[in-house]
Amino acid sequence: MVTVLGDYQGGGYGVPTRAGLDAIALLARTEGLLLDPVYTGKAMAALIDRARLRQLRQPVIFLHSGGVPALFAYAEELTL
Repeated sequence: MVTVLGDYQGGGYGVPTRAGLDAIALLARTEGLLLDPVYTGKAMAALIDRARLRQLRQPVIFLHSGGVPALFAYAEELTL
């Protein structure tokens, strides 16, 4: 089953969200996993939010599709 969660896209493609940037920082700090602010950061923000709200009813597989080169384009937004 695939669920599309459009509420987490924020301002649209290529526009970072606060939740996405927070998810990027969390995963980098705790797991050493680099996410990008275009796709995977927003997707992880949605997954974290759903987990915190206890809305996950079955196991979840998170596919990290790459995007690390995008980090350079968003260096200013990602500087913590």
